[in-house]
Amino acid sequence: MINSIPIVCYSHSSYSDLWDMFFGQISKYFPDSKVYLFTESILDYNLGNTVVPIIYDDNLEYSDRINSCISNVKEHMFIYSQEDMILYDTPNYDMLEKIKLFVEEYNVDYIKFLKGGHHSEIVLEDMPIKNLYYIPHRGYRLSYTNQPTLWKTDTFKDIYSNLVKVSIKDIELLASDFVNTTDIMGMYWFAGEKKRGTAHWDSELYPFGNMVSKGKWVYSEYPSELSDLFDKYKIEKSIRGCI
Repeated sequence: MINSIPIVCYSHSSYSDLWDMFFGQISKYFPDSKVYLFTESILDYNLGNTVVPIIYDDNLEYSDRINSCISNVKEHMFIYSQEDMILYDTPNYDMLEKIKLFVEEYNVDYIKFLKGGHHSEIVLEDMPIKNLYYIPHRGYRLSYTNQPTLWKTDTFKDIYSNLVKVSIKDIELLASDFVNTTDIMGMYWFAGEKKRGTAHWDSELYPFGNMVSKGKWVYSEYPSELSDLFDKYKIEKSIRGCI
């Protein structure tokens, strides 16, 4: 079932002030999911019973950090996220389950849970699910992004095995360059949701926000959602600051 699918969260202890919020929302909406936390340290944080810490060397570049951790994920599929990509409402479990089965049964490697940066909506023939759009390999470079995505584990491992010493600021472009030379098949979800900010659209499938940018809370784009989350998790927004 989709509500027990593993979740991989890449993070760093410098963002541990987000962990209560991130893991709390995952526990609320995916209570049966194992969460793999890729981090360089857990400090003295109590992760509980469902979070599995996988420690990377902080001296490594982003791609090598992922490579050093991903071999510990044994399940054949997972949802990728990062600690600032925080759920704020109930996912569409029925549709997520259909998408999971679609990926298992067809030659599809990943489904990104939102529209972001895509300039065309390409519908493939005989699609059994509406609102899924093909991510082409030509005419558009970002066929890989660090956004919540359902991945086949072997495909994700294959991409990162071909990336060495790539920083997080370069990973989307260089990973896309690799994907675009392969037959890796990706799609994204878009059901007419509203645009949020300059580059992303909301997702009724997996309602989350990119809640931090350049180290600060993106309060200007998520005022009501973050206000509720600040109250729930007793977070003082002025400590990290807002934009």
